[in-house]
Amino acid sequence: MNKETLKKTVEAILFSSDTPLTVKELASFLDVEKSLVKEAMDLLAEDYKDRGVNLVAIAGGYQFLTSPNVYRFVADFHKRESKHSFSRASLETLAIIAYRQPITAQEIAALRGVQSVSQILRNLLEKNLIKIAGKKDVVGKPSLYKTTRFFLETFGLNSLDDLPDLKELGVEE
Repeated sequence: MNKETLKKTVEAILFSSDTPLTVKELASFLDVEKSLVKEAMDLLAEDYKDRGVNLVAIAGGYQFLTSPNVYRFVADFHKRESKHSFSRASLETLAIIAYRQPITAQEIAALRGVQSVSQILRNLLEKNLIKIAGKKDVVGKPSLYKTTRFFLETFGLNSLDDLPDLKELGVEE
């Protein structure tokens, strides 16, 4: 496959995907070297940098997203409710998991100062924002929770390192 065909193929696959794709995934699927896919992605990112959509590194992969300059207009055009609405308790729980993962339900409840977070955890699990990451090696073997790749996608993060620093938010650990 020549470079121009590879670039067009990568563009089409990324355009059709509703989730970010990694260079490794694309290279494996197309049976080409990762360096060639990375080169195609870099060229596409340059081609799309001043357009209505941009090729963005997100959640460890790449995805076409609406440019921040025109997002408001696109959102107004669609005028649809967000498919994710979060209660304050859900957001607090999700933030605790994001910053402290892996963490048990009991530890989350203690940090929040509540008796139980089981229903909130079930809801977050159903929305695929968190997952069970194993069991803690203590009496009772409670489940450990951590965020998912879908969490990163939902909140527009490339990695957990993109989370705001707790001190910047005025939160003391």
